[in-house]
Amino acid sequence: MQFVVLILLAGLIIIPGEKVEASPGMNDPEPGRKSVSVEFFGGASFSLPIMPLTLKQDGYDDISFTAHYETKPFDKHPYYAYRLGRWVDGKAWEIELVHHKIHLTNNPAEVQHFEVSHGYNLLTVNRAWDTRHLIYRVGLGLVIAHPESTVRNKPFYEMDGGFKGDGNYYVAGPTAQFAVQKNLSIWKSLYLAGEAKLTASYATVPIAEGDAVAPNTALHLLLGLGIDL
Repeated sequence: MQFVVLILLAGLIIIPGEKVEASPGMNDPEPGRKSVSVEFFGGASFSLPIMPLTLKQDGYDDISFTAHYETKPFDKHPYYAYRLGRWVDGKAWEIELVHHKIHLTNNPAEVQHFEVSHGYNLLTVNRAWDTRHLIYRVGLGLVIAHPESTVRNKPFYEMDGGFKGDGNYYVAGPTAQFAVQKNLSIWKSLYLAGEAKLTASYATVPIAEGDAVAPNTALHLLLGLGIDL
């Protein structure tokens, strides 16, 4: 199912579009033009099965293996992203949040459940460049994680610690991204935005009586709406 979603999104992103009027957020930068872009996305991600997951519990040997994850982009808490950018002369500084999710699928016997699905959130500050055909961006930031797990029959759900609110969130580690975006005009300053993104993250999250080191490398495909203000 995850592959089907990614293929459909990829098809939508590469559909050719007509040339649109000049605008920093619309693939045709105009010298001296300043604007603010606001974008909202849905989408899906594929976590590459190349990164280790290491679980450390007091009094036990560490568990370490190559983790396989699913995103489940439409389950319970959907995958989404939003971004705010300030454009000047076809370049922008941006703040972005990607609500990434990971659900472990190749659980060893000691790990009954492991997921970071209320958010393996990627909060980044980006630099973006509009080349008239595509927008390129790089970003650096933090993983804000909401972990849930049961390891050796010891559950970790809604424990004390982290940020309060709808569950507990933890500043878990650094993240970086590289992305390519294409926009298609809909009406005036409103546009359809498609984006392919590669993220690399390193996160340490709590489990019962210990911690899990859960780095992640993922390919994301996003489709959404944006507006230049």
